[in-house]
Amino acid sequence: MASYKCHKSVCPVGHYTDFDVEPTCGLASDTEFIGNVDDSRYFMDPRRMDARILWFSKGFVEYKTPNFLVKTQEPELVEISMELSSEYPFTNDNWPSDISFYLNEQYLGYWTSPGDYGDRKGKYTPEWWPHDINQYGLLKKLLITHHGTYVDGNLISNKTIADIDIYRDIFTFRIGVQDGAEHIGGVTLFGKGFGDYDQDIEIKVYYAEEIAE
Repeated sequence: MASYKCHKSVCPVGHYTDFDVEPTCGLASDTEFIGNVDDSRYFMDPRRMDARILWFSKGFVEYKTPNFLVKTQEPELVEISMELSSEYPFTNDNWPSDISFYLNEQYLGYWTSPGDYGDRKGKYTPEWWPHDINQYGLLKKLLITHHGTYVDGNLISNKTIADIDIYRDIFTFRIGVQDGAEHIGGVTLFGKGFGDYDQDIEIKVYYAEEIAE
């Protein structure tokens, strides 16, 4: 009889290990902007580790996280959840952006963000944050299964668990907007303390182990 368990890891939004971004862009902690906005050099500022929100018009950010799955555990599902929106110089709720996802260098597909939202304050967005820029996003759940990859239950590609080197010690996860995308509308990534969902990027690996009856 199978018992399903889960390995969970969390990536704070400022803990990216690689990036290549274009303005408009920027980062902020829960108390202040980190450096000057629209200057991608600040994505290398050591203070980036404190970032709770980041945004860019084109390019990518990439994260690495430990994978605790072992060979005796049979993976059933990888779930990656994060709060996202497009990126507009101020806000625009009708500003589509094709946001792409990669895991372990495998392109998983994209989700089209409808816009960059500023019609109200985000539930967790700090009071000091200006009212005329990105306030909150949408919580997206990326699911990699044995049958394909889905966002909120909608198939975005035929990439499966078998394609992503599931037993690799370190997972590499990339979020970005590609040059050839139909809608190049940027990315805003909300972490803990910003937006409507008080969380960072969460990666869960569900697996089965045989247990004695």
